[in-house]
Amino acid sequence: MSSSISKAQVAQIEQDFLLRFPDGLQDPAWLALGKKHRSTLQAMALFDTALSQPTLAAAIAQRRYGEVIEACRQFVGHCTTISTFEKIAFRNYLAFGDVHEPFVRCLHALLTRCDAASFDDFVDVLLLCRHDKNANAAKWPLVTAFLAYSDPQQHVCVKPTTIKKLAARLGVDMAYQAQPAHHTYQCVQAMVAQFRQHSTQLVVDNNITAQAVMYCTV
Repeated sequence: MSSSISKAQVAQIEQDFLLRFPDGLQDPAWLALGKKHRSTLQAMALFDTALSQPTLAAAIAQRRYGEVIEACRQFVGHCTTISTFEKIAFRNYLAFGDVHEPFVRCLHALLTRCDAASFDDFVDVLLLCRHDKNANAAKWPLVTAFLAYSDPQQHVCVKPTTIKKLAARLGVDMAYQAQPAHHTYQCVQAMVAQFRQHSTQLVVDNNITAQAVMYCTV
Protein backbone atom coordinates (compact mmCIF):
# COMPACT_ATOMS: atom_id res chain seq x y z
CA MET A 1 0.00 0.00 0.00
CA SER A 2 1.09 3.58 -0.69
CA SER A 3 1.69 6.33 1.87
CA SER A 4 0.39 9.05 -0.45
CA ILE A 5 -2.52 9.75 -2.77
CA SER A 6 -2.32 10.85 -6.40
CA LYS A 7 -3.94 13.67 -8.33
CA ALA A 8 -6.06 11.07 -10.12
CA GLN A 9 -7.38 9.73 -6.81
CA VAL A 10 -8.21 13.24 -5.65
CA ALA A 11 -10.01 13.90 -8.94
CA GLN A 12 -12.08 10.75 -8.40
CA ILE A 13 -13.06 11.87 -4.90
CA GLU A 14 -14.10 15.23 -6.31
CA GLN A 15 -16.11 13.57 -9.07
CA ASP A 16 -17.90 11.30 -6.60
CA PHE A 17 -18.67 14.29 -4.38
CA LEU A 18 -20.04 16.31 -7.31
CA LEU A 19 -22.26 13.43 -8.39
CA ARG A 20 -23.93 13.70 -4.99
CA PHE A 21 -23.70 17.50 -4.70
CA PRO A 22 -23.69 18.93 -8.28
CA ASP A 23 -23.19 22.52 -7.12
CA GLY A 24 -20.22 21.56 -4.99
CA LEU A 25 -19.77 23.30 -1.67
CA GLN A 26 -22.62 25.67 -2.53
CA ASP A 27 -25.08 22.87 -3.24
CA PRO A 28 -28.28 23.33 -1.20
CA ALA A 29 -28.15 19.75 0.06
CA TRP A 30 -24.54 20.22 1.23
CA LEU A 31 -25.38 23.51 2.94
CA ALA A 32 -28.33 21.82 4.65
CA LEU A 33 -25.96 19.20 6.04
CA GLY A 34 -23.70 21.96 7.29
CA LYS A 35 -26.53 23.49 9.30
CA LYS A 36 -26.68 20.30 11.34
CA HIS A 37 -23.11 20.97 12.43
CA ARG A 38 -23.41 24.65 13.37
CA SER A 39 -22.16 23.87 16.87
CA THR A 40 -18.76 23.38 15.21
CA LEU A 41 -18.31 27.15 15.23
CA GLN A 42 -19.08 27.29 18.95
CA ALA A 43 -16.57 24.53 19.59
CA MET A 44 -13.85 26.28 17.59
CA ALA A 45 -14.52 29.63 19.30
CA LEU A 46 -13.54 28.16 22.68
CA PHE A 47 -9.93 27.92 21.50
CA ASP A 48 -9.86 31.71 21.17
CA THR A 49 -11.15 32.18 24.71
CA ALA A 50 -11.41 29.63 27.52
CA LEU A 51 -9.16 27.07 25.82
CA SER A 52 -6.61 29.40 24.28
CA GLN A 53 -2.97 28.59 24.95
CA PRO A 54 -2.43 31.71 27.12
CA THR A 55 -5.50 30.81 29.19
CA LEU A 56 -4.25 27.25 29.67
CA ALA A 57 -0.79 28.52 30.64
CA ALA A 58 -2.30 30.92 33.20
CA ALA A 59 -4.48 28.17 34.67
CA ILE A 60 -1.41 25.96 35.11
CA ALA A 61 0.65 28.77 36.65
CA GLN A 62 -2.15 29.66 39.10
CA ARG A 63 -3.15 26.02 39.67
CA ARG A 64 -6.75 26.93 38.88
CA TYR A 65 -8.25 24.31 36.61
CA GLY A 66 -12.00 24.57 37.16
CA GLU A 67 -12.80 26.99 34.33
CA VAL A 68 -10.66 25.04 31.86
CA ILE A 69 -12.30 21.76 32.82
CA GLU A 70 -15.74 23.30 32.37
CA ALA A 71 -14.72 24.68 28.98
CA CYS A 72 -13.55 21.20 27.97
CA ARG A 73 -16.95 19.80 28.97
CA GLN A 74 -18.62 22.43 26.80
CA PHE A 75 -16.25 21.78 23.92
CA VAL A 76 -16.86 18.04 23.86
CA GLY A 77 -20.59 18.67 24.18
CA HIS A 78 -20.53 20.85 21.05
CA CYS A 79 -18.49 18.40 18.96
CA THR A 80 -20.59 16.49 16.46
CA THR A 81 -17.58 14.32 15.58
CA ILE A 82 -17.58 12.81 19.08
CA SER A 83 -20.20 10.14 19.74
CA THR A 84 -22.62 10.22 22.65
CA PHE A 85 -20.84 7.24 24.20
CA GLU A 86 -17.49 9.04 23.99
CA LYS A 87 -18.99 12.20 25.47
CA ILE A 88 -20.31 10.22 28.44
CA ALA A 89 -16.93 8.54 28.92
CA PHE A 90 -15.22 11.96 28.99
CA ARG A 91 -17.75 13.34 31.44
CA ASN A 92 -17.19 10.33 33.71
CA TYR A 93 -13.43 10.77 33.33
CA LEU A 94 -13.62 14.40 34.47
CA ALA A 95 -15.60 13.29 37.53
CA PHE A 96 -12.25 12.10 38.92
CA GLY A 97 -10.91 15.38 40.25
CA ASP A 98 -7.34 14.16 40.58
CA VAL A 99 -6.95 14.00 36.79
CA HIS A 100 -7.72 17.69 36.26
CA GLU A 101 -4.19 19.02 36.73
CA PRO A 102 -2.35 16.43 34.61
CA PHE A 103 -5.08 16.63 31.95
CA VAL A 104 -4.79 20.42 31.59
CA ARG A 105 -0.99 20.23 31.55
CA CYS A 106 -1.01 17.57 28.83
CA LEU A 107 -3.65 19.43 26.82
CA HIS A 108 -1.55 22.59 26.91
CA ALA A 109 1.54 20.68 25.79
CA LEU A 110 -0.38 19.00 22.95
CA LEU A 111 -1.80 22.26 21.61
CA THR A 112 1.57 24.00 21.95
CA ARG A 113 3.60 21.36 20.12
CA CYS A 114 1.87 18.34 18.66
CA ASP A 115 4.82 15.96 18.57
CA ALA A 116 5.06 12.27 19.38
CA ALA A 117 5.80 12.89 23.07
CA SER A 118 2.95 15.33 23.72
CA PHE A 119 0.50 13.21 21.72
CA ASP A 120 1.40 10.05 23.66
CA ASP A 121 1.26 11.94 26.97
CA PHE A 122 -2.24 13.20 26.17
CA VAL A 123 -3.40 9.69 25.37
CA ASP A 124 -1.81 8.39 28.57
CA VAL A 125 -3.52 11.02 30.72
CA LEU A 126 -6.88 10.06 29.21
CA LEU A 127 -6.15 6.45 30.18
CA LEU A 128 -5.72 7.28 33.86
CA CYS A 129 -9.28 6.21 34.69
CA ARG A 130 -9.46 3.15 32.47
CA HIS A 131 -10.01 1.02 35.59
CA ASP A 132 -13.56 2.38 35.28
CA LYS A 133 -14.82 0.99 31.98
CA ASN A 134 -17.23 3.92 31.73
CA ALA A 135 -14.46 6.52 32.02
CA ASN A 136 -11.99 5.42 29.35
CA ALA A 137 -11.75 8.64 27.34
CA ALA A 138 -8.71 7.75 25.21
CA LYS A 139 -10.60 7.39 21.94
CA TRP A 140 -9.53 8.64 18.52
CA PRO A 141 -12.36 11.17 17.94
CA LEU A 142 -11.97 12.76 21.36
CA VAL A 143 -8.16 12.89 21.33
CA THR A 144 -7.99 14.43 17.88
CA ALA A 145 -10.97 16.77 18.17
CA PHE A 146 -8.98 19.00 20.53
CA LEU A 147 -6.35 19.34 17.82
CA ALA A 148 -8.66 19.69 14.82
CA TYR A 149 -10.88 22.35 16.33
CA SER A 150 -7.99 24.33 17.79
CA ASP A 151 -6.20 24.59 14.42
CA PRO A 152 -8.26 23.22 11.51
CA GLN A 153 -5.70 24.41 8.97
CA GLN A 154 -3.08 22.04 10.31
CA HIS A 155 -4.84 19.31 12.28
CA VAL A 156 -7.43 16.60 11.60
CA CYS A 157 -10.06 14.65 13.49
CA VAL A 158 -9.91 10.87 13.22
CA LYS A 159 -13.12 8.83 13.14
CA PRO A 160 -11.79 5.26 12.97
CA THR A 161 -14.44 3.44 10.92
CA THR A 162 -14.73 6.14 8.28
CA ILE A 163 -11.02 6.91 8.03
CA LYS A 164 -10.19 3.21 7.62
CA LYS A 165 -12.68 2.94 4.75
CA LEU A 166 -11.21 6.02 3.11
CA ALA A 167 -7.63 4.80 3.52
CA ALA A 168 -8.57 1.41 2.07
CA ARG A 169 -10.18 3.06 -0.94
CA LEU A 170 -7.08 5.19 -1.53
CA GLY A 171 -4.61 2.40 -0.83
CA VAL A 172 -3.01 4.32 2.05
CA ASP A 173 -1.30 2.39 4.84
CA MET A 174 -2.07 4.27 8.06
CA ALA A 175 -0.50 1.68 10.37
CA TYR A 176 -3.81 1.93 12.21
CA GLN A 177 -4.00 1.14 15.92
CA ALA A 178 -7.13 1.07 18.05
CA GLN A 179 -5.39 3.20 20.68
CA PRO A 180 -4.55 6.65 19.32
CA ALA A 181 -0.95 6.82 18.10
CA HIS A 182 1.04 9.74 16.70
CA HIS A 183 2.32 7.93 13.62
CA THR A 184 -1.17 7.00 12.48
CA TYR A 185 -2.30 10.56 13.18
CA GLN A 186 0.47 11.90 10.95
CA CYS A 187 -0.61 9.55 8.15
CA VAL A 188 -4.16 10.91 8.29
CA GLN A 189 -2.83 14.46 8.35
CA ALA A 190 -0.77 13.76 5.24
CA MET A 191 -3.71 12.16 3.42
CA VAL A 192 -5.93 15.20 4.04
CA ALA A 193 -3.13 17.63 3.16
CA GLN A 194 -2.57 15.84 -0.15
CA PHE A 195 -6.28 16.04 -0.95
CA ARG A 196 -6.23 19.80 -0.38
CA GLN A 197 -3.03 20.20 -2.37
CA HIS A 198 -4.29 18.32 -5.42
CA SER A 199 -7.91 19.46 -5.34
CA THR A 200 -8.83 21.56 -8.36
CA GLN A 201 -12.64 21.56 -8.35
CA LEU A 202 -13.28 22.06 -4.65
CA VAL A 203 -11.58 24.84 -2.72
CA VAL A 204 -12.01 23.88 0.93
CA ASP A 205 -11.34 26.37 3.69
CA ASN A 206 -9.88 24.00 6.26
CA ASN A 207 -9.21 20.35 7.09
CA ILE A 208 -12.59 19.89 8.77
CA THR A 209 -14.33 20.73 5.50
CA ALA A 210 -11.82 18.66 3.52
CA GLN A 211 -12.50 15.61 5.67
CA ALA A 212 -16.25 16.10 5.38
CA VAL A 213 -15.91 16.08 1.59
CA MET A 214 -13.70 13.00 1.61
CA TYR A 215 -15.96 11.13 4.03
CA CYS A 216 -18.98 11.71 1.79
CA THR A 217 -17.38 9.53 -0.86
CA VAL A 218 -17.00 6.32 1.16
